[in-house]
Amino acid sequence: MVVTTFVIISSGAVVWANGLRFNSSTGSFEQTVLIAIDGSPQFADVLLNGNPVATRIPYRIRNLLPGNYVVEISKTGFQSWKQSFWLSRGQVGLINDLTLIATKPLMSLAPSVLKIAQLERLDFGLRLEGGELTDNGKLITRFSVVPIQAHRFNNYYLYQADNELRLFLTEGNQDYLIYGAQTTEKLPLALYPSTWQVALTDGLITKFINLTIPSPASE
Repeated sequence: MVVTTFVIISSGAVVWANGLRFNSSTGSFEQTVLIAIDGSPQFADVLLNGNPVATRIPYRIRNLLPGNYVVEISKTGFQSWKQSFWLSRGQVGLINDLTLIATKPLMSLAPSVLKIAQLERLDFGLRLEGGELTDNGKLITRFSVVPIQAHRFNNYYLYQADNELRLFLTEGNQDYLIYGAQTTEKLPLALYPSTWQVALTDGLITKFINLTIPSPASE
């Protein structure tokens, strides 16, 4: 699985067009909406507005009335993923290529020296001033604790606040703790987005963190 993509599509742009459903609050038939969760097949709990609807993905939630919906996807050993959105008549909410982040990611000793220079390429257009993070001029978030550093990482933003290394996802304002360091100094980092890995040096030890694989104790 790769980067999570969330898209709202007009029903005219998809093959599986939606039908009609009677809306008791308006007293009329309305064109329904659809929520589609795509990605590699796996077991995961899917909740719609807090109610369980499925135990595996991919999954389609059909025949819904237009309105506001909250989709939450959870799996043992992983952080929950949540997205809130509004769908108008005939629209499709597409959640594509979902990648879940491990609650306690697998760590191992890194065999090689960190290539710090690659961060400059990953972070082009990214700006951190005080607690405000912008990406190519677009405001991403305002942190309550001013980060020491922040970097672009797939569809997330990896940042360090005090001794904590965290991942921030703009969809749903989700914020995950990845690693607690021994120091509050800026950690040397190397990022490998294609494999969802982070390498860091904490004290005299360099570690690899695989964000999508839980450590054996957390499974």
